[in-house]
Amino acid sequence: MGKLARLELFNFKSYKGHQTIHLGDSYFTSIIGPNGSGKSNSMDAISFVLGIKSSHLRSAHLRDLIYRGRKLREPAEGGGEDENTQREDPTTAWVMAVYIDDNATEHRWKRSINPAGSSEYRINDKQVTAAQYNKALEDQNILIKARNFLVFQGDVEAIASQSPTDLTRLIEQISGSLECKAEYEKLQIEQEKAADASTFNLNRRRGINAEIKQYQEQKKEAESYQAKMQERDEAIVTHILWKLFHFQQTMEKNKSEIEKHQHELKEFRRAHEKYALRLEEAKTEQAKATKSVSKHERNIKKKEKELEEKETSLVPVDEKINIAASQLKKYSSRVKEITRDQDHQAATVESLEKDLVVVQKAQTKFEKEQKKAAEETGIALSDVDLAEYNKLKERVSTRVASEQINIDNYNRDIKTDSETVTSLSSKVEATKWQLSKLEGEVADLKERREEMKATVAQIAQEIDAKKREYNAMTSDRLRNAQKHKELNEKLQDCLVKLLEADDGRRQSEREIKVKETIISLKRIFPGVKGRISELCKPKMKKYGEAVSTVLGRHFDAVVVDNEKTAKECIEYLRDQRAGQATFLPLETIQVKALNSNLKGMHRGMRMAIDTIEFDNSVERAMLYACGNAVVCDDLGVAKYICYEKGLEVKAVTLDGTVIHKGGLMTGGHVGGGKGRRWEDQEVEALKRLKENLSTQIAALPKNRRGPQEEALQGELTGLEQRLSYNRDELKHLERTLASKQSRSMTSRLNLRNSRSWYRRQKIISLPTFAHDLGLTVSEHTRSNREACSKRHSRRGSSSLPKSANSRVSLPSRGGD
Repeated sequence: MGKLARLELFNFKSYKGHQTIHLGDSYFTSIIGPNGSGKSNSMDAISFVLGIKSSHLRSAHLRDLIYRGRKLREPAEGGGEDENTQREDPTTAWVMAVYIDDNATEHRWKRSINPAGSSEYRINDKQVTAAQYNKALEDQNILIKARNFLVFQGDVEAIASQSPTDLTRLIEQISGSLECKAEYEKLQIEQEKAADASTFNLNRRRGINAEIKQYQEQKKEAESYQAKMQERDEAIVTHILWKLFHFQQTMEKNKSEIEKHQHELKEFRRAHEKYALRLEEAKTEQAKATKSVSKHERNIKKKEKELEEKETSLVPVDEKINIAASQLKKYSSRVKEITRDQDHQAATVESLEKDLVVVQKAQTKFEKEQKKAAEETGIALSDVDLAEYNKLKERVSTRVASEQINIDNYNRDIKTDSETVTSLSSKVEATKWQLSKLEGEVADLKERREEMKATVAQIAQEIDAKKREYNAMTSDRLRNAQKHKELNEKLQDCLVKLLEADDGRRQSEREIKVKETIISLKRIFPGVKGRISELCKPKMKKYGEAVSTVLGRHFDAVVVDNEKTAKECIEYLRDQRAGQATFLPLETIQVKALNSNLKGMHRGMRMAIDTIEFDNSVERAMLYACGNAVVCDDLGVAKYICYEKGLEVKAVTLDGTVIHKGGLMTGGHVGGGKGRRWEDQEVEALKRLKENLSTQIAALPKNRRGPQEEALQGELTGLEQRLSYNRDELKHLERTLASKQSRSMTSRLNLRNSRSWYRRQKIISLPTFAHDLGLTVSEHTRSNREACSKRHSRRGSSSLPKSANSRVSLPSRGGD
């Protein structure tokens, strides 16, 4: 706000010459003094320099404002005085006001009275017209016609004593609207005509605006979606570039490593050639070693076979006892057979011995007869014949001796084969017994394996069932824990919001009483809708203070459906002595049509009705309460709407500053305003949400492992240990079973080989010996017969019979 710094006067009324009145640095200055000291003239000087007509300055003409005075008489010569006086009054006067505006800029406004009796105007020592002078004053909000800068003496009393009509006329005159009365009335008629059309258009436009708003929201969503898609694409590109960058780095790193490895590869290849030669030499040595290894492997196999035979013989004592018992039975029967054979052979030997005695007697007798016959016939063997005879005898003895040796060898072979057969028989029996034992063990192991598999499968099923139960319990617990966490977070958020809403906010007893009264009215009278502050809510939090200011005295007004309900509510309040309240009947309130021209006038301005949310059933009450008031983002926008555009609307800024229709401005801050009361519904909703969340949290089970879950975990651990043990046992059984089956197959193979060898030895050994022995005897007999035939043929006769020669050539069974 600007201020008047000083006032300079020249020959104005009672001020002669050039006078300066300093008004100080204060925005409020009082001028006091006795009557006739010039107080009123100073007020006239201010009015004069600010463009007030002379008729309002207690003068008929401007010349009357010029200083008038007397000149003193000059003394005459000789000490006398001239009786005539001479008036020399000034013909011009001026007043200059020095004004400092809000920007600390100094303005010099000067108004002069020329000798012709007219006014001259100057601004900062530059001559201007009266219109330009008035325009400069209006720029500083100094209105000459409205005279809004001075209150003259008697104005307050005159205004107070005026009738309402005169007072209205005065206000219109002061505001400058009187000059526009005719045009205003004409425009009002036109406005009323246009109101009906605008109401229809407003409703139509409101629907279109709703559609536009919906389309705008959809557009915003589409733009947001496109932006998110673009961000996603950019993120994908960035990610791919990041991967390509790292791939490039990896490729460069690998390239350097490849070059390094290639260089190393060359070195290795040179070393490889050297080692290749060594490899050839080593292969040669390996071939030699392979031969040696093959030889040793054959030896090893031979030793292994011997070892298997020895392992077979190393049967446990019980097995040996059983085998020995069975062999003892066999040997006992064999002994009986051998005893019978021995008796038979003894009888045969005895018979042969008797035959031998007979043959020896016959030989002795034959020799005696031969000798006697020779003596009688005179035929005697010559020395040559005797020699040949002895030679033949020696030959026969020699051949008989060799045959006897063969017989002894055959006897020994028979004995060896008998022992071999006996050993093979025992080995076959041992192998049979071992095979039967192995087959029993294999069957037992297979049975145990199947049982173990069934046990493992059953334990695995139990583990799966327990795991499913345990996982279900764990998932329930984790889900409850997650829900508990989410509810706690929501509860904490709710508590924080409650603390923020309750920051310095306390409800007075009167407000609590009013709330209780409204609740009672709603309960008793169904037509009561509620208070304006309860039925609407700012669309955004920043509009809270502005909307509270716009609603003003209607903030706590109660909306009812009709006038009858309002009267009944008033009667109830009077009977209950519950105070007073303003009621807005929806049926009878007069709602003016909204000025549609205000919408979209400035991007920082919007209609107050568009900043609140409400139900359509109370739309008339909201239109009545808000009217054509607008909400501006700041004071600059409000000034632009009210001053520059000249619109007669109530403009409210977001911080609560108001520019009224007449240009009056109200601002500042008062603690505990109505803005906080918008949060009542939110606070109540937050309290209900808090109680609901607390109830849900209390209903949830405790977030810890219960005894059933711990028992399940213990059972699972025990089952898993059992399963691991049984699986290990099953593997051990399978290994043992495989070993036993391998041993069983080896035993079957050994048994098959032993049986074939045993049968072959048992069938071949004795017939071969008998065949060889018979062949030897027959050859010996045939040779003896041939020798005797030659001798007899040479002698001409035979002195020995065939039977005798045959008997002599047979060897005895017992040896010589």
